[in-house]
Amino acid sequence: MKILNRNIEKLFVISSEYINNVLKDEDVLNDLKESCQEGDLKLINKSIVYVLYEKNELYINSFKIEIDIECKEKKIGFYILYLDEDENFIDEFFVIK
Repeated sequence: MKILNRNIEKLFVISSEYINNVLKDEDVLNDLKESCQEGDLKLINKSIVYVLYEKNELYINSFKIEIDIECKEKKIGFYILYLDEDENFIDEFFVIK
């Protein structure tokens, strides 16, 4: 398994690149502005999980990277990125509450 010597920080850097691409979307920015009018947005690296089993076979043997989106220390959304063992994109989810 390649996961034993994985650079965790690198996975968060990769996820930051993906979430920054999502944040370039004007509709997403407008939704975030509605949820956080003060503009005090913070992206919090929450977790990295190696998925051994999942009902959806697409995610088996992948990395699930979670980032919380906070405004004034209140969670207003989250971002989940799935990468395969070679750090290639599988899927992503961006949710604003």
